[in-house]
Parts: sequence; C-alpha cells; structure tokens
Amino acid sequence: MKRLISRLWGWLKALSVRAKVLVAVVLAALLGFLIWAVFFWFAFQTYFIDDKVDEAGPVFDSGAVAGTPLAEPAASEPTPDEAGPPTSAATAPAPEATAPAPEPGTPPPTTAVGAMPGDELSEELIAEMDEVMEELGMPEEDPVAETMPDMPQVRVDASGSFISRSHPTGGRAEVLGDGTGQRFLRFEDFRTDNGPDLNVYLSAAPPDAPAGQFTDDYVDLGDLKGNVGTQNYEIPRGLDLDRYSTVVVWCVRFSVAFGAAELAPA
Repeated sequence: MKRLISRLWGWLKALSVRAKVLVAVVLAALLGFLIWAVFFWFAFQTYFIDDKVDEAGPVFDSGAVAGTPLAEPAASEPTPDEAGPPTSAATAPAPEATAPAPEPGTPPPTTAVGAMPGDELSEELIAEMDEVMEELGMPEEDPVAETMPDMPQVRVDASGSFISRSHPTGGRAEVLGDGTGQRFLRFEDFRTDNGPDLNVYLSAAPPDAPAGQFTDDYVDLGDLKGNVGTQNYEIPRGLDLDRYSTVVVWCVRFSVAFGAAELAPA
C-alpha cells in the first residue's frame, strides 16, 4: 500500500501545473458526485429518520366526517308527569308582588312581554290580536315535532392489511365512503421504512405479484405523506376498485415496492 501511494505521489509530482489542476478538478467533481449520490439520489439518511404523520378522519364534501358520530337531538322539556312531585312550600319561589290598582281616569295598563323598551303590549292591542286569531281560526298553540334530516354516514367500503415487500411494512388500509361517490383511502397503524420518492399507488396487480407488474396498470394517489402514522388520500371519483384493488407503497426512483395491501369489500 505504501509503495502504491509513493508511486502515485511521484506521478503527481512529475505532472505539469496544468495537469495537476485538471486532476484536482476531476477529483473534486467525483467527490461532489459521490456526496450528491449518497445524500440526494440514494438518500441513505432518510432510511434512519421516521417521517411521522397523524391525520384526523377525512372530511367529505357532504359534511360527513369519519369517526364523528351524528349529533343527537336536544332533550325536550319534561312534561308535568315527568317533572316529579310539586315543589314544597319551603322551596317554592316567593309570589311576585301585585301592582296596585290604577287611579280613576288613567290609561289601560300594558303587559310587559320583553325586557327591552317598546316591547310592552296594551290591553287593546292584545284584544285585537286575539280577535284576528279567532277570525282566522288559529289555535292558541300550533305544536310541531320535526325529525332530524337524514345525514350521510361514513362507512368502510373495503379494507386490507399491508404485507412487506422490499421493506418491512405493516398496518391497515381502508376505503371510506359516505354514499355520495366520494371516497378516501386511509392508512391506520401504518409503518414502513422511509425512503426517497415514495408514492401511493392503486394497482391492478395482486399484492404478491412481481414488483414490475405494479406499474403496468395503476393510479397514482400522490406522495406518501409519512412512513409512520394515519393518513388520508382521496380516490378519484368513479375509479373501479374491483380492478385497482391493491394499495402499493412504491419507490419511484428505484422502482421497488416497499409494501402492499389487498382491498377486500367490507
């Protein structure tokens, strides 16, 4: 080894200045290319750093939200039968003081309905309103009890578990829908290795197919958001999931599958 180094050193010393500059430029270029390949092309550092994500359930255009129960109707006021025994005299509120009798010649009293000035109703106006309601045949009470309108509910249309391909991969893939045609692919308890240029594909090839077949007929749902954690990807409307039934975590740069999951109807 020492002899080889001595020969190289002697060869370099014998070169002209121009040749030495050229050799230095070539070596610097090679070193720069090596650094670029290690950190940017092969991106070895990404294999040791987890990119975690924790997305909530997807929100559909209809307003439905995965994992959110429907709002329950507000409790109605209790009826006299449900209100329990009458309040005892000890706990009953004190009676309100009655107004003194009006002096002769004063205008008729008014009835305060609201707390703001101008809300008071005169006895004449009340009598007139009662007369109009009687002429129209309007009852004193017109109860209504409408039920809540039916709201879309999120359901699991298909699901499957990930299997490892080129890298250890685990978790579950679910297709969520609300019955309107909009669907989301959601990863639950998902974990795989990190790497460069990872995308999420829906492929027509089975999950155990040779890696090269995954890209023969596929739909790209976009970049993988994180190699660890729950995440959502919207599925194009009208996509036939009976055909594109395999979820693939695909490395675009090196054409390898990190993991795959088969979607089976729920």
